[in-house]
Order: sequence, then structure tokens, then C-alpha cells
Amino acid sequence: MNQLSSSTPHVVLVGLMGTGKSTVGRRLAHKLGWEFLDTDDEINRVTGKTVRQIFESVGEKAFRQLEHDALVAGLQHSSPHIIAGAGGVILRADNRQLLRTAEHVVWLNAPLHVLVERIGQRSVTGDGHRPLIDGDPAARLEKLYAERESLYRDVSSVEIDVEGLQIPEVIDQILATTGLEAKL
Repeated sequence: MNQLSSSTPHVVLVGLMGTGKSTVGRRLAHKLGWEFLDTDDEINRVTGKTVRQIFESVGEKAFRQLEHDALVAGLQHSSPHIIAGAGGVILRADNRQLLRTAEHVVWLNAPLHVLVERIGQRSVTGDGHRPLIDGDPAARLEKLYAERESLYRDVSSVEIDVEGLQIPEVIDQILATTGLEAKL
């Protein structure tokens, strides 16, 4: 495992798809004047393929390795970053260990009905970029949540329930609970 600098105050956002990690992360990074890295976007940049294309061409195991590599790359930056971790980044034990080295890991959590509403019908037809929920998003999200909840809880230093919150409210909660608002 690579040694990472614990002196760089990264914030890693974790949670299931649809919780707003990318949207919140971009806006939080802008507000703090930090860089932003989305692990899914980084994988797309490096491979030239979408998550769905990677799953279809080389499988989930290969995708999880790319996800790990993107997390490592993000945490190795010497400047502070907001990192939006892919929903499954917590599945690997080595990733969970890496997440524990980050100064702040924020779990964006939402009830199932909110996630289904946010993700919408794109996944029902398989034209979305989320291959793990094709067909029946509600049932698949429920299964994913049951499998991952304890892992998100294990690695996070902060949990924010995003139901009913607007993006600026989520950002304000992140800033307040991490102490970063004092640095603005």
C-alpha cells in the first residue's frame, strides 16, 4: 500500500449513487478554493470509457481496481482536495484503510425513496451510467444500501442526511461539522 501524507486536509465524500457527492463536491471545492476530483470522472479520463463500458468490457473487479487507483491518486495530492468517491469505493478493505487516512470522510446519506427519485427512470432502461441498478433501481438500491451501510458508517467521520436539504445547506453542514468553516 502506498504511504499517503496525512498532513493534507482532504475531504472525501462517500455514499450511494444519487446522494449528491459530485454536485456537492464541486461546489464545496469552489467555495473553499480547493481542487475537486471525482473518482468516476478520473476513471473515465484515464480509460476513455464510462463506468458502464468498463463493467461490460472488463467487469466489476477491474473497475474496482481502477476505482482504488483513482482514490490513491486523489489522496496523494499535496494540495487540499474535495474527493467524490464512487459509491462502491468502500467495498475494498484497502480503500477503507486509505479512507481512514483522510482528515475528513463525509457520508452523504439519503433514504431509499430519495435516491430512486433522484436517479429516475434512466436506470430502468439501462441507458444511465449506473450498471448496478439496471432493471429495478429501488430493489437494487435497497440491496446495495443493506450491503454498504455499515461500511460507510465505519469509514466516515461525519454523516449528513441530505433528504430535504438544498446543496448550500449540505455544504454548510459539511463546513460546520468538519470545522472547515473556520478556515473561510
